[in-house]
Amino acid sequence: MAAIFTAVMAGVLLKSIISYQGESERVAVKQLIGSLRTSLALRSSKVISTTGEAGLIALAHQNPMALLQEPPGNYLGEYYSPNKSTLPGGNWYFDRSTHTLVYLSAAEKSFSSGTQKDLTFKVKLLHVPGPVNPGGQRNGSTGLVLDQLNDQAVAINNSAGFGPRPTLSEK
Repeated sequence: MAAIFTAVMAGVLLKSIISYQGESERVAVKQLIGSLRTSLALRSSKVISTTGEAGLIALAHQNPMALLQEPPGNYLGEYYSPNKSTLPGGNWYFDRSTHTLVYLSAAEKSFSSGTQKDLTFKVKLLHVPGPVNPGGQRNGSTGLVLDQLNDQAVAINNSAGFGPRPTLSEK
């Protein structure tokens, strides 16, 4: 009887631990994406004031991890079209061929759906149209956003902070 009770308790404990591991992974990814978005906003405001839209276009093709003072310990570096199955889970890499930042999930159920294996982000140049000025020209704002790309964005709970950004007209 004691063995059955111990086995049941061990199963409950393991299920809880796996759940906490997935949650901690989700929180760590969310925190890094928030830091990257803040760094991108600061850098893009500096670039737009000095080199204009051409500078933003150049910045959009750079590795967003370069915006951080120090990359996270689980950043593998830059690759050209890597075979994802050969890379270890729980790590980030930048794909130079597609200019995307990819996170390979370590925990099977890190992002609620149980099917999520990686998250892909890309810096995009956006133009938000503004009002028409008296001369008949439309004013607007140009900026950069780190946006999630893959179709699995729908599977992720938008409250997690990974969901699609508000729709803006892209350049």
